[in-house]
Amino acid sequence: MAYKDARQVKIAEKLVILNDRAAGMMTRIYNIKKSSGDSKVKPQFLSDKKMEGAIKHIVRKFPVVDCRSNSSTFEYVQEKSTEITKSLSLYYYTFADILDLKDHIMQVLTTMESCQCQLDVTLNYDLTTSYLNLVVHLVTMMILLSRIEDRKAVLGLFNAAYDLQHGQSEASFPRLGQMILDYENPLKKLHEDLGPLNRLIYSALSSVTHTYQRRNKTADSWRTSNVFSLTAAPAQILYAAQTETIACEYLSLDVIDRWIVFCGTVCHSTLLNDDNIRHMWQLALQMNLCLRVFRDETFIVHQEIQAFLESSKEKSKRLQDVKDAFNHASVTAVAVHADRRRFLRSSLRELSLLLRDQPGLLGPKILYVWMALGAGRDEVIWLLRHQVEVPAISKKGSRMVEELVDRQLPELLFYMLELRDLVTKYYAVIQRYYLQYVSSYDSIVVSEEINQANGLTQEEAVLLTDFANEIGNINSDTDLRALRLDWFRFQAWTSAARSHFQLSRHKKLAIYMNTSVFHLKMIDLQDEMLRETSDLSLYCFYPKLAEKHWLNCLQLPAQARYVLSFARLAAHFTSALHDMCPEEKAFITEKALAQCNSVIEETCKQLSYILEKVAEHEFGLAYQMTPSAVAVRVVAQVVQQKGSGKAAAAAAAAARDYFIAGEESYRVDRQALTMPDKLQTTLLEISAALGAHRQIYVADHTFAPRTYLAQSLETKFVELLHGMFWEGQPHASNPKRPSEMLLALQAYMTVLQNLDTAISVDISNTMQTTLLQQTQLVDSKNKDTIAALYTKWYLEVLLRRASSGHMVWSEHLRTMLSSGQEQLSFMPDHYSDPQELRALVQIIGPYGVKLMTERLIWHVASQIMEMSKIVATYKDALQIARSNFDNAEKMKDVLNLLSVEPKDKKTPNATCAADAILQRTIIIGQICLFRDALHDALRHIVESKLPFLQASFDMLYHNLDDVDKVKIGEMSAAMGVTGPVDMSLVNAVRAQNPNIHPQEHYVNSCLLMVAVAICIPRIGMSDLSSYKPSIQASLNNSHCVPMAINTIGSALFHLHEQNDIQSRMKEFLALASSGILRTIHERDNSRQISDDVLRSHTTLYIILEQMVRKNRWLSMDVLETCFPYNLVRTAYQQCYEADAQ
Repeated sequence: MAYKDARQVKIAEKLVILNDRAAGMMTRIYNIKKSSGDSKVKPQFLSDKKMEGAIKHIVRKFPVVDCRSNSSTFEYVQEKSTEITKSLSLYYYTFADILDLKDHIMQVLTTMESCQCQLDVTLNYDLTTSYLNLVVHLVTMMILLSRIEDRKAVLGLFNAAYDLQHGQSEASFPRLGQMILDYENPLKKLHEDLGPLNRLIYSALSSVTHTYQRRNKTADSWRTSNVFSLTAAPAQILYAAQTETIACEYLSLDVIDRWIVFCGTVCHSTLLNDDNIRHMWQLALQMNLCLRVFRDETFIVHQEIQAFLESSKEKSKRLQDVKDAFNHASVTAVAVHADRRRFLRSSLRELSLLLRDQPGLLGPKILYVWMALGAGRDEVIWLLRHQVEVPAISKKGSRMVEELVDRQLPELLFYMLELRDLVTKYYAVIQRYYLQYVSSYDSIVVSEEINQANGLTQEEAVLLTDFANEIGNINSDTDLRALRLDWFRFQAWTSAARSHFQLSRHKKLAIYMNTSVFHLKMIDLQDEMLRETSDLSLYCFYPKLAEKHWLNCLQLPAQARYVLSFARLAAHFTSALHDMCPEEKAFITEKALAQCNSVIEETCKQLSYILEKVAEHEFGLAYQMTPSAVAVRVVAQVVQQKGSGKAAAAAAAAARDYFIAGEESYRVDRQALTMPDKLQTTLLEISAALGAHRQIYVADHTFAPRTYLAQSLETKFVELLHGMFWEGQPHASNPKRPSEMLLALQAYMTVLQNLDTAISVDISNTMQTTLLQQTQLVDSKNKDTIAALYTKWYLEVLLRRASSGHMVWSEHLRTMLSSGQEQLSFMPDHYSDPQELRALVQIIGPYGVKLMTERLIWHVASQIMEMSKIVATYKDALQIARSNFDNAEKMKDVLNLLSVEPKDKKTPNATCAADAILQRTIIIGQICLFRDALHDALRHIVESKLPFLQASFDMLYHNLDDVDKVKIGEMSAAMGVTGPVDMSLVNAVRAQNPNIHPQEHYVNSCLLMVAVAICIPRIGMSDLSSYKPSIQASLNNSHCVPMAINTIGSALFHLHEQNDIQSRMKEFLALASSGILRTIHERDNSRQISDDVLRSHTTLYIILEQMVRKNRWLSMDVLETCFPYNLVRTAYQQCYEADAQ
């Protein structure tokens, strides 16, 4: 009957279902444990102060809780009973499911014991491993259950609320409460439960002895036997890898350790009496300080076992064995595993390179891949749990914690992932090989063995015959799951003691069948095999340790190329999910995506940081070639040659940081690496990491490392530009000189272009996008650009200081020069000379020049608006002056009216109307001259960068008349060419005067020109107006007036489209010349005039001459009709003579 029962009770099916259900229940228990320890997701009732008294009572009296006799204590529980049962039902019924699952497991184990099953991992592999896994699942599930701190509170509170609602306790609560009490000390209770079943456990563990002793060896033994080498036996390299225990070859050592330790501990009184099992148990204790219970929950082996053995009634003589094992493990375990990892790194590298070169070997040698992956996984998860737990259990001063640090772990992970990728990539190669192998070889040898088998019942014979026939006619559509389950069933049927057929007597059949099942897995279960041998989802539950690992990897250049292995590991996290705990899916998926994103982002940031350091070095080398750096060395050399002393020492100290170009390349020894060498090495390694994978797939999401890098480089480029903008300046208000900024920018661009040789990233597009954005007002992130910052500084600092009289615009040098007594925090010519402006144009580009020009012209339009307000105040007087410019008396009256000082003295720096008009005219002239210098710089750059485009434009432009030149004014401005009319000023004036009547505005414009003409003679009243030919400037910038007059006149009168620009300019010339001549007449009639005043008056003649010379609507013959040119010639002569003196 026992044999018949073995078939009827469906042991194989139950083992499969219960093992899966046990894994699911542990997932739920783990989730409850973590939730109860997190205040954010913990049930609110457990932390409610009103519930505190009831909970304490429940925990103290558990499991007997009388709610009715303690009504005052449970008053609030009764009030919230509905909410409590609803909130805690998931927790409670999970515990109820555990009770139910435990009963089913014990029932199956008892059934197998009663059937007197014979377990041998080398024969009935599936049955033996499933049985041992089920026992270990039961042990670990009970251990995990005992670690939930709030288990009594949850169960008791739910039952109390349920009792108050329904008038009776929940049906399963009595047994559930007893289970909680029984498993307060889980090992003790499991010892009682599993003790009677020790025969079967003994049988299973005994069969593992040979496999464990053969597999659990040191790295030296592995090296001697060339365990993972395909080239150790070259003659056999094309033959399929075969062993009699093929499934045991890749069986996880971590799994076997758990079988041995948990089973041997729970059944210590009987199992450890066997020398072989005791030896395995001691060896497992010597190789592990802690074992995995579930995920990151660990079992501190020696401590837990010692406490269990001491608590048992009979003082076990195994206590000393545990202590000896702990001492041995403390000394040797870490070193043994470190040596294994060293061996695995080299072995996996060799295996990966060979299989990548010859992927066809994946067919016959796939067993080597599973063995290598399994060994690698065992060592990685051993290291993870020990790095977390050993610091807590080791003694102070112990070196174990330091020895556990493995800086080369990323390399091992990388080659494991490489092997996984090869298996995935060549899935079809492996599948096709084993389809042919199974149909051509396995089916034949299995059929022969079946025919020779004696003692098979009809049902067993049919099962095996059908198996052989199916694999003989196998194809890619065959359902292989049914075949594997049939073999599992056959193992269960024939393992019973009273079975007529014993696998132990037909070992060859068992070997061939196990080998065939392994080959079938290579056809349709490659993904499952990858999960079984190399799943590293455990990293999901050690987030801090994972972060520490990949950050350390980035800091070590030799390992930096493997850093993205940690991003790829995130794809394993979803394999930790189970269908019985769907609430974990969102959380674990989010963790996987977060880790992958963090690793790639941090890697890109590190690469950007190294690029910045390399760029700084490159800029330093470039700066050594600049005139300022060379001057420092020359000055130091000259001072030192003249003699010694403080001056020579100071000069030598100043020149110490500057060296002759080329000295940085001198090497005494190639082995001595300089900092740039180290940076370049790290840069290449990280580039190799980011370039190794075009895409990384994690949880149905795709990550593109190169896209991350492009975005990071763009962000870093912008940060670096903004950082360089203010760098090295003693005053934060002054930016870096454009020439130095351009030098730094070119250095960084050189480094970026060199990066293109290390990784395939569109660097050109990144630079173009970034630099183009920096020419606009704001970038894509709505932040100020370099063009905006430079524009703001030039307008609000440089030109504002110039308008205040602190600077002079030199026509000769084409730059701003400092003037006056006030000490400026910067040298104006360092920002405004032609060389600097050309550098500025290269930085901000044509768009930036257009932006700066628009802002400049907007300021000009604002000044014109203010002048118009003054003109409106004196409109009647200016009308009289316009029609009576030849009447000296009336003109003098108008000038005197404009020269009246304001009566309101409260306003600081208040000036008369004439001075205000002249001051604003000078400001306009300064801005326009600076704008023209900027356009000249732009034109110079365009000619050097785009000569063919410039030539084409020049040919077009020179063949147009003034009307057509005005029409293409915006295009000509973009080429750096100033047209007849400043169209940007025309548009700005139109925008600032939207509501004024055109005729009225025209009249105001005419009167504004009249007012400027009338006020020009007042320039000669200032000593600062003297013209200095050496710099072609006046100290009060009055020489800027001609540019202002020509710009204002052409723009205002073009705006009204009456084609009278020339007439209005002639009118202005008549008014201005008559005023100047009247000044000459008054000067000649005066008694005595100083030389300074005389020179100031001569400046008026030069202003008049320059206005005509720079005006395209007036000519010298027109000037001659209004003003004698001999006065102009004499004025120049006097100025040159005075300047020479």
